[in-house]
Amino acid sequence: MKRLHLFVLLTLLASLTLTACATATAPTQSDSAADTVTTASSGEQTGTIVIRNMGNLTSWNPTLTSDGASLQARNLLWPALINTDETTGEPVPGLQTWEVSDDTLTYTFHIRDDATWSDGTPISSTDVKFIIDAIQSDIETVFETAVEQIVAVNIIDEKSYEVVLDENNCAFLPSFGAIRLLPAHKYAADFSDFESSDFNMNPDISGGPYILEEWAPTEFEAYTANPDYWGGAPAIPNLVNRVMEDSATGVQALQAGEVDYMTMQGDLFQQISNLDGLEYSSFPQTSVGFLALNWSDPDNPQPAYDANGNLVEQTPHPLFSDVRVRKAVAMGINVQDLIDAMGPDGGTQLVGAVSPISWAYNDELSPYPYDPEGAQALLEEAGWVDSDGDGVREKDGEPLAFTISYSSILQMFETETLLIQDQLNQIGFDVSVQHYEWANYLEEVLYGQGFDATPMTNSDGAAAEPDTFTSLILSRQDVPGTGNNFTSYINPEIDELIDQARSVDGCDQAERAELYKQIQEIAHEDVSYVWLFVPNMFHVSNSRIGGFEPGATWVYYGYLDHPQEWFIKD
Repeated sequence: MKRLHLFVLLTLLASLTLTACATATAPTQSDSAADTVTTASSGEQTGTIVIRNMGNLTSWNPTLTSDGASLQARNLLWPALINTDETTGEPVPGLQTWEVSDDTLTYTFHIRDDATWSDGTPISSTDVKFIIDAIQSDIETVFETAVEQIVAVNIIDEKSYEVVLDENNCAFLPSFGAIRLLPAHKYAADFSDFESSDFNMNPDISGGPYILEEWAPTEFEAYTANPDYWGGAPAIPNLVNRVMEDSATGVQALQAGEVDYMTMQGDLFQQISNLDGLEYSSFPQTSVGFLALNWSDPDNPQPAYDANGNLVEQTPHPLFSDVRVRKAVAMGINVQDLIDAMGPDGGTQLVGAVSPISWAYNDELSPYPYDPEGAQALLEEAGWVDSDGDGVREKDGEPLAFTISYSSILQMFETETLLIQDQLNQIGFDVSVQHYEWANYLEEVLYGQGFDATPMTNSDGAAAEPDTFTSLILSRQDVPGTGNNFTSYINPEIDELIDQARSVDGCDQAERAELYKQIQEIAHEDVSYVWLFVPNMFHVSNSRIGGFEPGATWVYYGYLDHPQEWFIKD
């Protein structure tokens, strides 16, 4: 099971010209959509904006996905249950308003009266109950922990319903808000087609600001404005998501006026040679960046618990099951070098799993220092010595060797990988690197837990809520294939503290903060992950777009927040 966290997920496949997009064969075809893409490729400003796509989405069903391309698309089609304030990250009304009972166990929600699907069907309490029941069924989904404490959904009327929890959960609203609605009338009531329905790959209606007009996998998605969108009809009639793998090519397309908006980190922003005609904003990402070191055998990934809830004895990793080796890795990496590679003001070094912009971040902790001599002493203590003078340490005849697996979906990951490889090789490791295409990386490496080490980030728009990040270190999230605890870090004390922090009486922020600070301290001492840094993210748009005002909690892969408020200037 896995709580939804919004990973840094960018493009998947080779960059393509928009002319190629226009001639592609898509699952659903439309001459008008193809004309829109062709027009966009010519640079004409005809009521169309072009966004750099996150990549080849895996499904239009947002309950089944956590890749960036799919997450971006969900904002255009599927309404969120709870909105997030762009400045504070706190839950705010959008599709719904709500009240909470005095015992904090019952939430009463009211859906906007004017909210409908684009086919005219009301967005209703039935849709909400359907999606909650679907998540609680036996389908594989990233949202299971968001609803695990829900014991009842009571429909009051078409637009009102109650959600009843089994115990207080101070983080309920942010996690519940990550769920996206789907039209219940497009699926079987018993969820038998929830994972297999053609609607998952060819959605013909929307509850968001745009309606899918045409889709050519690996190439583009073309949308038209939803005139009946309850949040206000978009002023821009056409939107195209253009797939480009190479981020530098995206920058070139942005400067050439072929792309109207994309996000990038400082290393790419520096490559923009001319900012004329462009506008930009920069914010620290609502994320935590890390090098994940696998605590268990990557050749035999196992969940933390079996089907009966019993702890599974996992085969330890030959290197990283030893805390001394993990600390040596942390002390052998010059994180400032990684930050500097992102350009001026490239980012902020981290100490733990909670975002630095959160009220619960433990700023009393100090990051592990860059200390190659100290790292080598730890390796010596752990029995790893260079007995033959070849520069590689050995123990019991085995070299101190491991592989960093990565995807270049973000240039940052490749940069980090190569810098870390060089730095650790200097203190006696034999580090090799292996690149994966994004889809294979997700399935085989990250969620499949088939790695020695891998760089990644964990991101969430509700960064003020510390609980949104703790799935990285929660033992019941150690589920190969779906879980967010990629390293198989198992610590019952951490689990207990996380549960306590979620259920503090009255949800007192100061009391919760102390618990989360304890959690960060323990996870830091254990080197649950090698925490790296939070990079700054630049949102860059063509000056012809008005109403484009990124917020501090915009997740950095181009989440397309409030596109209905954008307009093309005269």
